[in-house]
Amino acid sequence: MSDSTIQHNEDSRDVTFRVHRFNPQVDSKPYFDDYTIRLEKGITVLRALNYIKEHVDASLTFRAFCQAGICGSCAMRVNNMSKLACTTQVWDELDKCREPGIIKVEPLRNLPLIKDLVVEMDPLVEKMKGYSNWVDSKMPEENWGRKEFPVSEAEFLKYDKATDCILCASCVSECTILRANKQYVSPAVLLKSYRMNVDSRDSMHEQRLAGLVKDHGVWDCTHCYRCQESCVKHIPIMDAIHGIREEAIAERGVKDTSGARHAEAFMEDIGKKGKLVEATLPIRTNGVVWTMKNLLPMAFKMVLKRRTPPPPPLVKSTKDIEKFRAEFREMSGHVAKDHAKKSGE
Repeated sequence: MSDSTIQHNEDSRDVTFRVHRFNPQVDSKPYFDDYTIRLEKGITVLRALNYIKEHVDASLTFRAFCQAGICGSCAMRVNNMSKLACTTQVWDELDKCREPGIIKVEPLRNLPLIKDLVVEMDPLVEKMKGYSNWVDSKMPEENWGRKEFPVSEAEFLKYDKATDCILCASCVSECTILRANKQYVSPAVLLKSYRMNVDSRDSMHEQRLAGLVKDHGVWDCTHCYRCQESCVKHIPIMDAIHGIREEAIAERGVKDTSGARHAEAFMEDIGKKGKLVEATLPIRTNGVVWTMKNLLPMAFKMVLKRRTPPPPPLVKSTKDIEKFRAEFREMSGHVAKDHAKKSGE
């Protein structure tokens, strides 16, 4: 056997794609179909799906357009992580399979399913409309088209990364809060809002910020970083979310929002016991009604899987709590002094 033949065999193999299927016109519930095809090294997941549709099963449905990682149409979950199928290499995914040689392909989460791998994007679009995710120019309308409205390079750098967003919704799919609360603003909308708010040409800054600090807004983010980890353009989404929060506190002060209540409850627990009393944190943050409505289903699942946090009486204080409390009081004092100093300036 020649060296060229050996190399050819190493660079091609049979790969099984376990693909999510659901046709609402005929299926009562989703299921998975397995497709095993011979592929050469260098093939993307999208090219493999195109081959399956063209040569194996024409009924398979998915979105795709540019095939160059630009339009975001082919976003889907591959091996339990949201990605662009057109930029995801099959050979790379083979190392991440839970079952050897089987690549699992599913639709994005947290958006309504239409068919197979296609989800409805309208809920995201409606949220973007609701939070005014566009620049409303300060320039008088009579001057539009007659003169430029320049932006300095230093200003542009503040939102340069945010402009890379292609609205593929991968971050939306991986957002843990959206799984519990469909009304949550979503990381994609927060990123777009940040981009608009730091643009000096925009006239809707106050209106947009006022909406972002309300219930289901920026304060509901739990800093899990899943949105940033799944971003196909490697945008620092959490930096944008932090930027909105800092801006809200600086311009509007600490309001009676769920975010402020969460921070207060967090600090209270740390000060008393050195650790969080997680069982009551949602109630102290959003109240009993919101918690019962939005988190009860998740609570039942946690009970079944025996992953519930301990009840408050069983949460013991951390070791050396008195020493910790002294350090905590000292730290809080320094923070208070810093805030007073900044306010004086």
